[in-house]
Amino acid sequence: MAERTVHRVRPPQRPRRTGARVFAAEVTAVRDLTPHMRRLTISAAEFADYAPAGPDEYLGLLLPRDESVPLVLPANDGTENIRAAVAAIPEEERPDLRWYTLRNHRPEAREIDVDFVVHGDEGPGTRFAGRARVGSALGIRECTALYAPLPETHARVIIGDESSLPAIARILEATYAPETHAFIEIADAAEKQDLADAVTWIERRGEVPGARLQQAVEAAELPEVIDYAWVCGERLAVQEIRRHLVERGVSKDRITFSGYWRLGEARG
Repeated sequence: MAERTVHRVRPPQRPRRTGARVFAAEVTAVRDLTPHMRRLTISAAEFADYAPAGPDEYLGLLLPRDESVPLVLPANDGTENIRAAVAAIPEEERPDLRWYTLRNHRPEAREIDVDFVVHGDEGPGTRFAGRARVGSALGIRECTALYAPLPETHARVIIGDESSLPAIARILEATYAPETHAFIEIADAAEKQDLADAVTWIERRGEVPGARLQQAVEAAELPEVIDYAWVCGERLAVQEIRRHLVERGVSKDRITFSGYWRLGEARG
């Protein structure tokens, strides 16, 4: 029996940030991109020197529970445990903390864009986006990015749903690989955005979120060797797609994955 050489896989190194700042910001513009995607332009002096760690940079948004509640932020002491810092604020003043992708960054204008999936009144993020107007106050907590392929990556797959669409858009705009396959599940055709030609759009059409996305990925003709995979979206679907990619031969160390939300729980 011939000997089989096993090569050690070198995992990608995720970006890191130390000394994250917490600061106040305000909404300066509101625009609907699709029937269920709303873009808020947010301004703060700190965005002038903000340096995103990667294309899928995400931020902690500290959201007042309604317009009548003043913005109260945790102490800006560089703490890594922002959840504990927010929990220490008295309940009647405590903002909601949710994580969103930095969609666009314009340092010269000291502003960013953040895209929200709006879906009724199911969670703090969508409630804030639904009522937001010019002048609405919120807090920002700097965070980091997840996208971390190796420099020699040739073939990659990027997979998600509308919750991760802003991050996928940024990845496709800001990075390059010779062979890219991107899959995005959306509610219906009205939710499509003008992205790269590499995107395969999967319309949910009333089925369980993630089901059609899984089917599309499993049926797709993908490269025999996939150097890197990025999978973010509904938690259970992400787990199943990751499992499928591993069965397809993708090393676990080459898969970045995150459950942005979970079916049955309030989103955003």
